[in-house]
Amino acid sequence: MAKSKICSDSSLLNMLTNRKRQVCLFGVSADPPTGDGGHVGIVKALSEYEYNTNRKTKFDEIRVLPVYQHMFSEKRDRLVSYDHRFKMCQLAFQGIPKVVVSNAEQKCFERKVKDLSIEQIKNLRVGTADLLDMLLEEESTTDFTFCLGADTFMDLTKWKWRRSKDVLSMLEGRFLVISRISDNGGDLVGGETLQQQVQKVNMENDGDARILRIPTLAAVSSSLARSCTDETSLRRYVHPSVVEYIKENNMYGFSKIAEPKD
Repeated sequence: MAKSKICSDSSLLNMLTNRKRQVCLFGVSADPPTGDGGHVGIVKALSEYEYNTNRKTKFDEIRVLPVYQHMFSEKRDRLVSYDHRFKMCQLAFQGIPKVVVSNAEQKCFERKVKDLSIEQIKNLRVGTADLLDMLLEEESTTDFTFCLGADTFMDLTKWKWRRSKDVLSMLEGRFLVISRISDNGGDLVGGETLQQQVQKVNMENDGDARILRIPTLAAVSSSLARSCTDETSLRRYVHPSVVEYIKENNMYGFSKIAEPKD
């Protein structure tokens, strides 16, 4: 769905109800984006999520943010190109209501590097706080909620991120923490510790962090998809359109079996 269509429909509703737009941000390396057991399953759940259960109100937009440049150089150098990952996201999430694949991270990075030397650019670290600075400046009538995994949430709220407290403040504590459910129905990652940390963050910061449990999530990962060398295996982990894209572009495990060019 085109972003302009989403914005026009939701903007009219917001004017009539005098409320801010509600946008959920979901950052992902997308190397590659995984299917229903992973990233696609998460985005589908976000699309249907009612952040206000009393009014049965869903997000106006789910904004998927492919990582432009990883904060850590050892991971940054291993990512396939941003263009490939962006296109795979468009293929993976197409048709899911209210979803927009955004180049906001690229835009934020390019704003930061303006007028910097090559050496300064090499050492530049652009993080979530920088992205939120830009988004809040551009979209002052929007409330952003940040979707992230349990481990990432724990690191953020133990102040391990750059400008962790700024991130919490700018989001006003709005987080959706993704949890994969174990066989006995509990949270697979974090368990009671995760629940306690969510409660602590909400109490100490007047936040609105919540745990989103998604039954369809499975033990899939981008690393498993990257290791596949046959189509049947790859289809277990990624969307069919992404499978075709990977094959056509001789990526990951398929680069080893690419036909030689004349």
